[in-house]
Amino acid sequence: MSDQSRICFDAFPGAAVLISQGNVAAANPMALHFLPQLKEGAPLPVELPQGDCAQSGLFTAGLSSYNYQLLPAPQGQWLLFSPAPQAALTDAQLEGALRQLRTLLGQFLTTWEQDRPLDRAAARKTFHQTFRLLDNMDTLRLSAQGTLPFHPVSMDLAGLCRQVVDCAAPLLALSQVTLSLQTAPSSLLIPGDPQLLRRLLLELITNAVRTAGGSQKYVSLSLSRSGAQAILTLSRSGDAPTQRQLAAMLAQDSDQLLPQPDAGAGLGMAIARQIIALHKGSILLTNSPLLAISLPTAPISSNLTLQTPHLQTDAGLSPLLVGLADVLSTDVFQVEDPD
Repeated sequence: MSDQSRICFDAFPGAAVLISQGNVAAANPMALHFLPQLKEGAPLPVELPQGDCAQSGLFTAGLSSYNYQLLPAPQGQWLLFSPAPQAALTDAQLEGALRQLRTLLGQFLTTWEQDRPLDRAAARKTFHQTFRLLDNMDTLRLSAQGTLPFHPVSMDLAGLCRQVVDCAAPLLALSQVTLSLQTAPSSLLIPGDPQLLRRLLLELITNAVRTAGGSQKYVSLSLSRSGAQAILTLSRSGDAPTQRQLAAMLAQDSDQLLPQPDAGAGLGMAIARQIIALHKGSILLTNSPLLAISLPTAPISSNLTLQTPHLQTDAGLSPLLVGLADVLSTDVFQVEDPD
């Protein structure tokens, strides 16, 4: 495979494997995201389909099922595959959620031990983390059922970005992370659900903070307009994401790789993708910035109410503290909830 062909192969948005004489000749980042056991030069795993004729169907690897196409290629066969539609949480998501829940319960027990003073800030943080986990699971359940509440209005996306950054930046500063809005128009109207888009911003910020590196961590947002699209870009300190990390942002988590213990339950990006899909948007991935999201600015229906969104609390909790709970310092929870 030529260098140019390899670049195109690696950038292909779906999972692709080149098979030659029963061996893995090449596997692109998306294929390695789903099936990290693929090794170039090694025999094709027995659970993957192979054959000399074009075919399509379903195969199962680990706990997940995949739709596939097997196509002839000059050097062998192309295997193209994608996760089969699922109507609920994936096994990896469920296992990640249960593991995080056990961790949070352990934190509760430690906080409430009778032979030590009650650390109210730690207890509040754990409670917010637990609420976020359960809310994320419920959101994915509703999304799978097609009943996730979606109430679009004509809203000011620039105003929402400013409000979220203005409220979240002081909280993240206590965790030694700088959050900023680099550029944004004075106003940018789009048809959207303010509550879901606020949640999208918090999920993206949380994910960026987790992966930020360097001695001075920062996350920056910028908003611009390109034709009939609003472009929201996200950057953060640290090394550029690998091709595998970029692939993971585009697709459901692999059941072969559970989230690391400090990486949450692995539900956040799945929810972000659902929210973007509801708004008929797109995710654009590059090495720098970390990612960009494209959301349509039209049509703006005359029947929709114009709204500059304001932050509201959910179940008596600050949505900011809930959305960012996993990456905030315990010190944040010693203060009153932000408005």
